[in-house]
Amino acid sequence: MRVTVLMENTSPAGLLHEHGLSLHLSYRGHSVLLDGASSGRFVQNAAALGVDLTGVELAVLSHGHYDHADGLGAFLALNPAAPVYARPAVWEPEYFGEGEGRRYIGVSPALREEYGARFDLSDGPREILPGLHLVPDAVKSEQSLVAETPGGLVVMNSCCHAGAGCIVKDLLARFPGQKVLALLGGFHLMGSGGTATLGVEPGIVKNLARWLTDELGVEQVYTGHCTGAPAFALLQAQRPERIHPLRTGDVLDFPD
Repeated sequence: MRVTVLMENTSPAGLLHEHGLSLHLSYRGHSVLLDGASSGRFVQNAAALGVDLTGVELAVLSHGHYDHADGLGAFLALNPAAPVYARPAVWEPEYFGEGEGRRYIGVSPALREEYGARFDLSDGPREILPGLHLVPDAVKSEQSLVAETPGGLVVMNSCCHAGAGCIVKDLLARFPGQKVLALLGGFHLMGSGGTATLGVEPGIVKNLARWLTDELGVEQVYTGHCTGAPAFALLQAQRPERIHPLRTGDVLDFPD
């Protein structure tokens, strides 16, 4: 099993980055896309990284925000066959802020208009391939992509709006006898000023690091995107051997 980060907020030289997230999963001979970031530029990164998007069998939309959904149009134009698995609430309008600063952050209406028929909508949970599951959480449009491996579950939740610890706790209850080998995604700990700011008290971030690793037993954490730089520094300082950055171009291998 291999996870390739096609787009994240940061990248090395030679690859593009933007505010968003897109992952490619090779799992037991299957090719799966999770999210399309903001603009579709992840398609160029995929080519540079040797990922063939025309061979993707299915795509997953983690939740209904532009920075995960709006790039999918470029993928759907390139790949005429793959469906997109999402929850029904992804089409509901989403806004951030109040008053004059209020702005739309939901899925582009143009994506629904052109490609809405390609979306397979269900509130799940459901097994979309043998050993590969979509599990909804407490946020109405959000879901985790969960892969079973011999070493435990690999959990991919792009923004963890329901709380990373709460999501893992729920999944451990849903998959009795399993452990979480790895948790990948953003933890939505940044402030309203963006990824250079902290949106919660430092103690909350430190407690999250301990909760995930010590109490819930997550072996490895890979996080970026909406986690934000200050929160990531706090997380990694608690468990540097188990908490790692997630960046464009990263390739993570797990036994399958």
